[in-house]
Amino acid sequence: MTLSAQQTWHDAERLLQARQHAAARAGYESIAGDPDWTLPANLRLSAIALQDGRLRDAVAHALAAYAVREPDPVLLEALCRQLIAVGELEAAVDCAQSPVVSQAHDPEVLAGVGKLMSEQSFPDLALPLLRRANRLGMDAPSLHYLIGLAEMYAGDLGSAGNEFDHCLQADPDFAPAHRMRARLRRQTVADNHVDALAAAIARMPGDAADAPPLYYALFKELDDLDRRDEAWQALETGMRLRRRQVDFDADAEARLFDQLQRSGAAGITRTLGADDAGPSPIFIVGMPRSGTTLLERILGAHPQVADAGELRDFTMQLRWMCDRAGGPQLDLDLAQRAEAIDMAELGRRYLSHTRWHARGKPFYTDKLPANFVHAGYIVRALPQARILHMVREPMDTCFSNLKELFANAYPHSYDQAEMAGHFLRYRQLMAHWHRQYPGRILDVRYDALVAEPERVAREVLDFCGLAWDPSVVAIEARTGAVATASSVQMREPIHQRFIGQWRRYEDWLQPLRQTLEAGGLGRDAGS
Repeated sequence: MTLSAQQTWHDAERLLQARQHAAARAGYESIAGDPDWTLPANLRLSAIALQDGRLRDAVAHALAAYAVREPDPVLLEALCRQLIAVGELEAAVDCAQSPVVSQAHDPEVLAGVGKLMSEQSFPDLALPLLRRANRLGMDAPSLHYLIGLAEMYAGDLGSAGNEFDHCLQADPDFAPAHRMRARLRRQTVADNHVDALAAAIARMPGDAADAPPLYYALFKELDDLDRRDEAWQALETGMRLRRRQVDFDADAEARLFDQLQRSGAAGITRTLGADDAGPSPIFIVGMPRSGTTLLERILGAHPQVADAGELRDFTMQLRWMCDRAGGPQLDLDLAQRAEAIDMAELGRRYLSHTRWHARGKPFYTDKLPANFVHAGYIVRALPQARILHMVREPMDTCFSNLKELFANAYPHSYDQAEMAGHFLRYRQLMAHWHRQYPGRILDVRYDALVAEPERVAREVLDFCGLAWDPSVVAIEARTGAVATASSVQMREPIHQRFIGQWRRYEDWLQPLRQTLEAGGLGRDAGS
């Protein structure tokens, strides 16, 4: 390590803190070739590029840092975080699995990487890191919450409950733990947490960031107890508080959906090339809480299918193609720029970033519901891809969304009118995709799937080019992680218990129902 390089680093750090990105970038670039500074300098260059909106440069610098990764757990944690930020998840997972990380003696590093893996839906990777952090002396409520969350997703509900209890004993106002504890089981008159939730709500200001999870947890428990008047009051309050925290522009969404319906040309698809050999994706799209996780659990039980969960790669690779850094959702600017990209290259990049999830199998699922907006791009970029569209009765779908508190997604789901408006736009867009690309999307009805699972599963497998296997409908026999809001439900046999659930709150859901009916969905909003 030369003194001049060290001084250059310190100078660049000061310039970066002063937000003088161009000057800081020049400093980092001047030492990026020094073996002692290659990793940290490229990490900084990647972060600057991402802040400036230059996604391709951000990816290139992050991969340059990954290529020379050093056996330093602190740097590997930072590298893992940056690789995730730029969409290079496979490399990030490799960093997380490094013995340098797994055998680290710094509980902060272990907890940090564990949290990253949990957020990316890898509870099996997160748990050993989080538990080691605990064994090394970290005993923070947030750590016990993360351990409980990973155990819940991994299917160990008893251990998850113990961890949430431990978290709440140390911090009775830790709202996320209250919410997850409420979801672990059906509450009873003899055994519930209603009083603890009411006490936590009384202690917390209504405008606190953690207030909404408490109200959603209280709704869940009161609903289990069939105290519907009180339950609805809790849900309505939680929705109102959460709506104040999120940014949703219905007009902007309408403009985006209009753009998507004007884009592309009917029947235009590319043919398969030599570069397309390898595992094929099966996209499961639709509304969240419509049965997409159930469908993935069925498919993932087939010996030729790996269930990969909710992948974020399609939007990220679309952003790379357009060199536009941004959030995980499609926006109007990105959609407009996407009209000029090479769809074949988009397909190649998506495959190169996702095929590792197949784990040697010929098919793998991508179950991100919001990918329905990408259906036109998917058809044109990935001719080998199957697209399954989960269809559920509108009122059940919308109510299930309203009563679910999402993390940084689906901001339309905290107001009845906005929820209905989004649903109508979604239905219109899906109808457009069916007209434009006939035969490329299979609608799978939730009510039919739970009523006749074998018949519908046979249709799905046939559409995907898969032979029948009776094990697919025995989802309760499956092990493995389910890192979605349906994680607890997926440990049960297929059932029809959630059909018509909205009718329990019919009197309070009239604004939702009336808006759907006005949009043409019929008297029962079920057409």
